[in-house]
This record gives sequence, structure tokens and C-alpha cells, in this order.
Amino acid sequence: MPAALLLDLDGTLLDTEPLHFEAHRRFLATVGIVPSEADLIGNIGKGDVTFYRDLMVREGKTGDPVAWVARKTAMLMDLYAERPVPMRAGTVELLDAAQVQGITCLVVTSSERTLAAAALASAGLSARLPMRVAHEDTLRHKPHPEPYLLAAVRLALSPQRCLAVEDSATGVASARTAGCRVVGVDGHIPATVLRQAGASRIIARLDALLPLDDA
Repeated sequence: MPAALLLDLDGTLLDTEPLHFEAHRRFLATVGIVPSEADLIGNIGKGDVTFYRDLMVREGKTGDPVAWVARKTAMLMDLYAERPVPMRAGTVELLDAAQVQGITCLVVTSSERTLAAAALASAGLSARLPMRVAHEDTLRHKPHPEPYLLAAVRLALSPQRCLAVEDSATGVASARTAGCRVVGVDGHIPATVLRQAGASRIIARLDALLPLDDA
């Protein structure tokens, strides 16, 4: 049984990817860019600054990618405020089981702290997941292992005692390189890609991890 669950946020605990896609489309329309579905899926688990910088080069646009991300983030925050952010199937059941068994849950996300907090609040999970490693907490981000190494340090645990749950190849690689066992969540990224990145198994819903004694 793991001593802790290290949980990615976007696409793993919460079904936020469609909202991210919508925010990207809304913002990019203001600068005359129409991203393809492949563009959006290819950005999962990566950084928006790099995504926008690459789009600028491809589309012959000029601007500050950091400022572009800020505008997209504001639109995403509006979407979070408009309606509750949906949870991935099995999220509540997994958190309930972890609480009963005394297993600590910590969110490890590439999102900025305020954005992660807004998503969790919209989904009604703020109180249940107060421990978080967010974008600002590390100098290097997924796929670098630093986010998961920091999570283990904060819990005073070795990474080997932690089970990470991720839906992106960059996230899986980050956790695996840190030394965690990793389970991949089926979503926009093919299961074969998640396995190649280091996931030991692929699940369709989070309560497939139950019972946690066997996870």
C-alpha cells in the first residue's frame, strides 16, 4: 500500500482539458490563430508559454508569450467561475478510500497556484486537497522530476513509497524519473504513449486503483 498518493490535477483528478481547449480557442481567436485539435492535445502536460511561442513562429505572429498566457488564463478562470469543474470518474471514491486508510493525498500540478486553487474550488475539492505543488514551487517543471521530488520532501517520504497518478507523458516521465511508481489515466494521450513514458498500468477511472492495499 502506498504511503501517499501524488495526484496530477488537469485531466487526472479534474476533467479540465476541454475547458483549457476552450480558453485557448477563445484567446487565440483574438490574435487571428485557429489551433487544431492536434495542436491542443499536443500541448497537454507541457507549458503554455512554449506552446504560444511555437505558434507565434509557425503563424508569423509577434508578441509576448507570457502576456498571451496571462490573457488565456484569465479566460480560463472565467470558465471555472461560470460552472462547476467536473471531476474525473472515481475521484471522490479514491479520495474517500485514501482518507479512511490514512493515506495522504497531494496535488502535483503544472498549473499556477491560483489557477489550481480556482479549479479545485470550482469542483468542491479545496478542503480535501490542501497540499499542493504548483508551477511556482519549482524552477524546473514536468517532465523534470523536481515537482515530484519536492512533493516527497514535503511529505518526508522517499519517492519509492509514493504512488503517482498522471494523464500525460510528461507527467508520467516526471514521476517515474523521481522514483515514484506511476499509474496512467486514460484520456487524450494514448495508453501506449503513457506506458512508454513509464506508467506501470493504465486505468480508465480513478477508483480502479481500489483497493489501495493492492495499488
